[in-house]
Amino acid sequence: DQEIIDPFNSPTRAILLKRAGQALIAGRYQKPKPYFVEAVLLYGVCKYIQKEEQDNDAWVIMGISTRLAMKMGYHRDPSNLANISPFEGEMRRRTFIILEAFDLLLSFQAGLPAVIHEEECDTAPPSNLFDTDFDEDCKALPLSRPPTDSTPMLYYRYKSCLARIFRRIYQHALSFKNSSYEDTMKLDAELEQAHKDVPPSLRMRPLALSFTDQPYIILNRLYSDLVYLKSVCVLHRKYLSQDRSDPSFGYSRRACGDAALQILKHQAELHGACQPGGLFYDHKWMLSSLSCHDFLLAAMITCLDLFESHKQSAISSPEDLEAQVKKHDALRHSHGIWMSRREFSRDARHASNVLAIMLSKVPRPNIPEEAAKENPSMTQVPVNGNEPFEAAVGYSESSSRNMNEFDLVDQEFPIEFDNIDWGLIDQSLLGLSGDGDIPLN
Repeated sequence: DQEIIDPFNSPTRAILLKRAGQALIAGRYQKPKPYFVEAVLLYGVCKYIQKEEQDNDAWVIMGISTRLAMKMGYHRDPSNLANISPFEGEMRRRTFIILEAFDLLLSFQAGLPAVIHEEECDTAPPSNLFDTDFDEDCKALPLSRPPTDSTPMLYYRYKSCLARIFRRIYQHALSFKNSSYEDTMKLDAELEQAHKDVPPSLRMRPLALSFTDQPYIILNRLYSDLVYLKSVCVLHRKYLSQDRSDPSFGYSRRACGDAALQILKHQAELHGACQPGGLFYDHKWMLSSLSCHDFLLAAMITCLDLFESHKQSAISSPEDLEAQVKKHDALRHSHGIWMSRREFSRDARHASNVLAIMLSKVPRPNIPEEAAKENPSMTQVPVNGNEPFEAAVGYSESSSRNMNEFDLVDQEFPIEFDNIDWGLIDQSLLGLSGDGDIPLN
């Protein structure tokens, strides 16, 4: 009954993935054996890459791999375990650091607690080494290279550092206890220090200045920055609507709004790079559903920010109105990007419908005549998702269109903006609603 694979007709990746799963089952993967953790991890990564949409399969498989790793002691540093060679210990560290990041980020996407808890683990980060720096026969590991040496492990080391801070931020945001603002600012200081310590090769730079870099290096920078920006958004989100008139929370409101806007900028740049002739046109498979979730998170936060700002527009300064215009235009640009993908993406259809409703109910701020003369781009409205982000915050006159020509709202979504429950939307953004749907009535 075995299926014979024709060597002249390469099987699809779905068949190969199916065969890999069957091999794991046949090998009784749940039994702790050498390389079983790595095998299940690789299978989970393949499932994650294969799915462009948010899918719980990868999260479930990563959970299995994580529990199997903890059963085999991967959560304890090899220096505390007997009969483990320096080479094997370093490989265990590398495996665990990848599991730790996937466990946290996929759990956040699913809106459920992570399996790994930092206080129960003491596995040190792997050394910043090239594979050629050590081998199976080494008696001791060489000293870790400095952060200026861009090894393949540098990205995972730095991302793990951010992920561990994000785990505490996530727990802080979901805590049933009313945490003090002092606790929020302590986490913020820790996050900002980690961001300042980013290795030079992972420091974010515009795509236009990265055309000589390998695509995976550019994406490593992007994904690291998204973890940082997402952490800022989750940490400071509640202060967007809490005591809006209290100036003591002004830093949190600015930090959250600016981080969300920066995520939308990344979305626009990445979308442009995926168009024909773009930097990632031949590497779109490297993009992940996690980044799409981050883009939607940023869009919803920007919507809330605009909604709260709109209620106080009568007392807003020209500078505040200008900032609101940029956020509104960036949001419309993001909606255009989601619209361009809605025909073949369930998540894109969902996001475009939600953003259409929000944008239809949050008017673009009215700019005072004097401010408009000083900055004419503030009076022009971007609507095309295929244009660069810079156009989303200031279009030339030739690219502007009449807002009436761009119908944002589908007729199937008649709803009043005042009826939107932002508390439930927060739960949905953090995955707490269970089904991932944005509640709109």
